[in-house]
Amino acid sequence: EGGAAEKDQTVPVEKLGEGVHLILGGYACLVIEMKDHVVVNEGPKSKARGKAVIAEEKRLVPNKPIRYVVNTHTHIDHSSGLRAFVSEGATIITHQSNKAYLEKVLNAPHTLAPDAMSASKNTPRFETASDRKVLTDGNRIVELHHMKDFGHHEGMLLVYLPKEKVLLEADAYNPAAQPPTGPSAVISPYNLSLLDNVARLKLDVERIIPVHLPADNRNVTLAEVRRVAGRS
Repeated sequence: EGGAAEKDQTVPVEKLGEGVHLILGGYACLVIEMKDHVVVNEGPKSKARGKAVIAEEKRLVPNKPIRYVVNTHTHIDHSSGLRAFVSEGATIITHQSNKAYLEKVLNAPHTLAPDAMSASKNTPRFETASDRKVLTDGNRIVELHHMKDFGHHEGMLLVYLPKEKVLLEADAYNPAAQPPTGPSAVISPYNLSLLDNVARLKLDVERIIPVHLPADNRNVTLAEVRRVAGRS
């Protein structure tokens, strides 16, 4: 751990609302400030990326611990930063079907290249979601929803902020570098599933945060997904 790869991590930030920050500079993460703690959504890419996001979170929201890190699904590029959050004492929230796998990989011996989690001696803690889970401090609400009929991963979670009308999603819509002007030549079933789930859950979405951000960091809307999927 450490070295050039870690030093290369950059974390530009966009403020989405009071106490809600979007971490850019790679795979997207949401930092959500609650009354006495912080919720980070996604621990992706690598331990170095996780540490960089944590360092930025501490700058943005000093004196509040990261109580939860939400994992959308178990694919390696979306879970490889979780060890950094475990070292901070954060509890991992994931779909119930993901828990056994994450417990196994996070508790496996990690002796060849000891990291912050090894040094902390923390063991992973979990809370799971089934169809729906709500995090709240009595004021702010964070909704976690299980994606139905989604072929990419059976344990995928959506993260929805009803006040901000923001939806974080992973791999259901990975935007192209430039805004689309019409439907894709081949319509993605993942895009269709995202639209179907938003409709099923009756979510009022003004902005989508794809964990795989577009190269131009543009504001991605539901209308853009409908356009690409031929449903505009």
